[in-house]
Amino acid sequence: MKPPRHPPMKRSALLAQCLIAVMASAAICACASTATRPAEVSAQRANANTAPPVAAAQPADVERRNRQFQQAEALYLSGRLKEAAAAFEDLTRAYPRDAHVWLKYGNTLAKQGNYDGAATAFQTALTIDAELGGAAINLAIVRLGQAQGALDIALARAASNSAEHLQAESLQRQIKALLAAPVSGGAATH
Repeated sequence: MKPPRHPPMKRSALLAQCLIAVMASAAICACASTATRPAEVSAQRANANTAPPVAAAQPADVERRNRQFQQAEALYLSGRLKEAAAAFEDLTRAYPRDAHVWLKYGNTLAKQGNYDGAATAFQTALTIDAELGGAAINLAIVRLGQAQGALDIALARAASNSAEHLQAESLQRQIKALLAAPVSGGAATH
């Protein structure tokens, strides 16, 4: 059964509203960008009200976590993304309240093209630490990637000279321009 066909104006207006919302989120999220190493996260949480109180980690546990994190990061940097994703996934299970681990897991999934998984990981990082700017901006970038995928589907299904097709082409050009635009003050990845 085919889904009901909506009038062209409603659909294109909805697409435009979605793009505007994503762009606004990206602009808001780009305000603060911080990256911390896992060892620093515990100290930050002790001073912030963003996470529930956690018992102080034992030095051996911190060392083990840092070693595992560094191994996962090395896999990521060497381009061994499947292994890196597995290593970061293991870290998310071992340290589910570590926002930085979730951020890096999301980065790895995004690099593999798993935008849905990456969005979930970035959202989890933000739930743990709402001030983690890297997770916020990366979530916005992943959402733009998801929108681009949805527009690819719209372009494939809409008649080539229809209003929907023209609107989808326009939105896709805008998203490509956003994703290609250099970020002032540093790199786009966190």
